[in-house]
Amino acid sequence: MADGGTSLLAPVIVIAASVIRTALTELRDPGSARRQWAFAVNARAMAAGAMVASAIILIGGQRFGWAAAAWALLAGALTAFITGRDAPDPTSAAARSKEQAVPERQIAKVLAAVGVPLTLAGVAMHILPGPGFPSLVIGLALLIASLSMAASTLRR
Repeated sequence: MADGGTSLLAPVIVIAASVIRTALTELRDPGSARRQWAFAVNARAMAAGAMVASAIILIGGQRFGWAAAAWALLAGALTAFITGRDAPDPTSAAARSKEQAVPERQIAKVLAAVGVPLTLAGVAMHILPGPGFPSLVIGLALLIASLSMAASTLRR
């Protein structure tokens, strides 16, 4: 890999590994992915993640290109995850009702809706310029996670 290739591959591996870990955890403990990905439907958490990702792209986008975008995606997702974790005590009635408000099918649909275009873009970028392999890896990891969540809802 050239100059920025290793810098691009590191966040892609971290993102893919975390998504695959979620999928494997979901297969062992159905419903765990809903709790882990609940931040994806929390507007405040997603806004915080988008702000961090935007700042990283604005600061390093022109100099580092696709590597800055990959790091921005990772930093934005981690920020949204941390921001979305400020839920009340899980034994309280409010936390139980909040947990039920985010069905696994909805999260699986969001993951699939992001994974399919990312996978197709990764395939297209093998011919066109761009980071084809990292996009393909992240897209496939998101599809694996969405399929495992959909399968766990069918098992119940």
